[in-house]
Amino acid sequence: MLVLLSILLSFHAVAQDVDDTSSLGEYRFKILPFDQLSERSVSRQGDAALKLATVKWEHSESDHFIFHTESGFAVTQLVNVAEWSYDRIKKDLQITQDSFERKCHIYVFLNEPVWHEFVSNGKLEPWTGGWCTGRELFFASRPHFKFQGTTLPHEMTHLVLHRFVGGDIPLWFNEGLAEFEGIRVYRTYLKMRNYRLTNIRDHVDPDHFITLKDLTSAVDYPKDQEEVIAFYTESERLITFLYFQYGGMDRLMQFLKLQSQGAHFDSAWREVYGKEHELQEFEDRFVAFVSKPKPTD
Repeated sequence: MLVLLSILLSFHAVAQDVDDTSSLGEYRFKILPFDQLSERSVSRQGDAALKLATVKWEHSESDHFIFHTESGFAVTQLVNVAEWSYDRIKKDLQITQDSFERKCHIYVFLNEPVWHEFVSNGKLEPWTGGWCTGRELFFASRPHFKFQGTTLPHEMTHLVLHRFVGGDIPLWFNEGLAEFEGIRVYRTYLKMRNYRLTNIRDHVDPDHFITLKDLTSAVDYPKDQEEVIAFYTESERLITFLYFQYGGMDRLMQFLKLQSQGAHFDSAWREVYGKEHELQEFEDRFVAFVSKPKPTD
């Protein structure tokens, strides 16, 4: 199963310290022993996490999630952010029916060396700050969970896509939409607190620009970290460009579903956007949108 990675968000967003999640609403949850959770079946990775001898896990359960957190973690804030983000993302993606009964497992690591060892044992990239695979989310945090950055809504978007779209979603679309929604959801939260999201990476250096053909046909992540950053940024910019310039979420979801069912980018484009726009014209406009010329000496 494809493991979807997210970069640590230090280069994505800078905002003031905001940790009050009470404005999101109060979501119900219970702290329970593992053997009293409604679902105890976990993946091989989940089982490996729960068997770590150096971690003392506590377990809790809300309407849509089962949380496995290290002892001393501020669960209430996490529950509020997770449930609120899940609701926001479904609404953004126009998902109105939710009959999905199986709950997602979320594992939160506090010990940084243990997290890096877990990432290394899973043969993931060392820069990984969190990932979603199927209906399990893993990420590292601080003891007093603060909604600081887009990591959790990014991974939550992967979960929503897995549940309600499924199929073979192209890598650029999966990561681009997760970045787009992560930024959108976190920006909404900050606005509720009268803060502003700043320092969003919105251009790709021409030296690292990925052609539209290479971006939309990629089946794996680049190896070089600068190229990884370019891949995430350009994927998010492409989603943003389509959303704001080419018909909003209705058409974007049509475009997504066609590709998740196996259509190439070009043929899905012709079906959804091609009656009004030439693909080459679109690509030229997108290159201008996402590129930032180097400063002259």
